[in-house]
Amino acid sequence: MSADDNLMIANVSRRRFLMGLAGGSALVLAARWDVALGGNEKAQFGAGAMPGGWVDDPNVFIHIDADGLVTIVNNRSEMGQGTLTGLAQLVAEELECDWANVTWEFPTPGENLARERVWRDFSTGGSQGLRSSQQYVREGGAAARMMLVQAAANEWGVPAEECYAENSVIRHRGSSKRTTFGKVADAASKLTPPTDVPLKDVSEW
Repeated sequence: MSADDNLMIANVSRRRFLMGLAGGSALVLAARWDVALGGNEKAQFGAGAMPGGWVDDPNVFIHIDADGLVTIVNNRSEMGQGTLTGLAQLVAEELECDWANVTWEFPTPGENLARERVWRDFSTGGSQGLRSSQQYVREGGAAARMMLVQAAANEWGVPAEECYAENSVIRHRGSSKRTTFGKVADAASKLTPPTDVPLKDVSEW
């Protein structure tokens, strides 16, 4: 850093920093929350599961808009242990989406309360964020992929078993038919989430 930058680095002790926070000086970062279905806005599609069964709300963990942007909603805190990235990667792996089109949002406790605690608790302790959440977020990603594939198959009039997803694109094995996640997201959002959701073997990651 040159002297021309006119910046000053302060040597602040831990005690003084905490006193500053107690006095009301804090930096707050907030993520926007938007769950409107339909149109070309944010969340056109979603699927998710919580321990104990599927939830009815289709916009719990995954949103896909018309442009193919995948927003993963994460209720676990990131404190340097990699929880945020790890959970997003697990969802993307099962979803078969293009990682370059993945972003994330953090729901507020107020939103959780308003939606009858659909995200349950927001606690994160050590590696528990990944260990306690990995199963249901993977199921959410796999279910979303199955619904997107089914929506494409319905549009083409072919069995879903003949179609597959890869890099946010759905293809039909018996022809040259192809479409993107964004194009079928709205139709997929209207489907009933599957109850039998097979997951990838770790060797396939």
